[in-house]
Amino acid sequence: MLDLAQIYNGYYFEKSLLSIMPEAVLIVFAFLILLAGLFNSPSKNSLNSYYLALIGIAFSFLYLFMLSDHTIKGFYGSIIFDKFDVFLFTAILLSGFLTILMSKNYFDTRSVLMPEYYSLVLFSVSAMMLLVASLNLIMIFLSIEFMSICAYILTGYLKGESRSTEAAMKYFVLGTFASAFLLFGAVFIYAATGHLSLYKIHNFIFKQNYKVHYAYNLHTFLAIGLILLLVGLAFKMSLFPFHAWTPDSYDGAPTPVTNLMATGIKIAAFGVFIRVFTSIYHFDVFNFYNILWILAILTMTFGNFAALLQTDLKRLIAYSSIAQAGYILIGVIAGGYYGISGTLFYLLAYVFMTAGAFAIIIMFENLNLTSVDIKSYSGLGYKYPLAGAAFSFFLLSLAGIPVTSGFMGKFFVFSAAIKSGYYWLVFIALLNSAFAAYYYIKIIVKMYMIDDEQPNIPNNYNNMAAAPTNGTGARASANGETGLVKEKAVPSALLIAVIICLIFTLILGIFPQPFISFASKSVTSLWSI
Repeated sequence: MLDLAQIYNGYYFEKSLLSIMPEAVLIVFAFLILLAGLFNSPSKNSLNSYYLALIGIAFSFLYLFMLSDHTIKGFYGSIIFDKFDVFLFTAILLSGFLTILMSKNYFDTRSVLMPEYYSLVLFSVSAMMLLVASLNLIMIFLSIEFMSICAYILTGYLKGESRSTEAAMKYFVLGTFASAFLLFGAVFIYAATGHLSLYKIHNFIFKQNYKVHYAYNLHTFLAIGLILLLVGLAFKMSLFPFHAWTPDSYDGAPTPVTNLMATGIKIAAFGVFIRVFTSIYHFDVFNFYNILWILAILTMTFGNFAALLQTDLKRLIAYSSIAQAGYILIGVIAGGYYGISGTLFYLLAYVFMTAGAFAIIIMFENLNLTSVDIKSYSGLGYKYPLAGAAFSFFLLSLAGIPVTSGFMGKFFVFSAAIKSGYYWLVFIALLNSAFAAYYYIKIIVKMYMIDDEQPNIPNNYNNMAAAPTNGTGARASANGETGLVKEKAVPSALLIAVIICLIFTLILGIFPQPFISFASKSVTSLWSI
């Protein structure tokens, strides 16, 4: 007969499993993909792995919304599932879903192991979700390491390309240093407070604020710990000056992996930072508000100036993402109900406009039309009007032009900062946004200009656009011969990714209210300490 302790332990274990069910589903499917790869022929492995990965994302979504009305703590308070997780899990899963769609035909001409690739993507997404749900400093460290190891491998997945290997090595070395800072920060915080739980650290600092004699050593250890912790998290958020890994990793990684790093990792990093900020940093133990707004200004300014000098499109978007991190940080600095909800909305909008831009880049790569050099995009807006228009729309959204999700994201974040009194910070951010519009529009102008030095752009765009395709998907020229470049048909999965991103980038820009309401409801659980 079971005693009360056994019943309690069984109930507690079941509750702990429920708290990580969306993540656990992804891990199970990642192992299933590896297992299925042992019994299928190489020709079937890619397709089977692709569908299993999509099914895994779908089941994780299912469990996410089945549990969406519950708040569940598990594993002795180190993991939580709440409404805040529901919003960020949705954004992270969308990032993983779009990455998988982009990957379907990307590696067809490359000799890589596809089951391992898709399983790594699912492992990485599950690690991002665990990171967002972490309430314990050690759990945060372990989740970041889990996510980082997957990212290192995916970055260097193109083993035959030196750029990919170099990017992975640089990412690994810098990531190791960032992890060391994070771990040392946790040690100092534990030395000062005696706790690793974010909630217990919060309560400890709250009580210390009302003591007449605040121990000097305790205050010093806590300040050092929070600074080191901020350095470790700033690395993942790509904040200046901890951004050095970003351009090389984005440039050298396979483009679908670049999308996963630009969206999923950034969402996870900002998600856990918001948890840490609302529980610890808002006490402003060491003038952290001043440190954060200086970081925000330096990040957006450096990112925009560096992006202006780039001729490689992936590196340009990498520096652009650094600038975007600066804008997103403004919402965290503004804090409170409006600041955090605006930040969450911006992160969701960022998923669609960034993934859409990378999907178009992959589309042009698959067509064997261009490199990632901006000059090679000359005239493509005429030759491929729909793809050019879609790419232009995503770039305008990243620039924050009205009627796009990027504009509404900046509007919510900047308005929250104004309500909190950060007028100069918003003024500098607006100047940066206007400056950033130049290099985004520069790409659009390039697409609709005919460069005389570009040999692969036909003079008669209408004939090329209207010409039928041959059996391989390459368009035939007007005289019946294949054009100067061999073009392939655009994969349907990639078209689906572009269409999804277009729809949501437009909807979030025109009808943002349902999404900002979703974000606002998720914020309330952050203060349930």
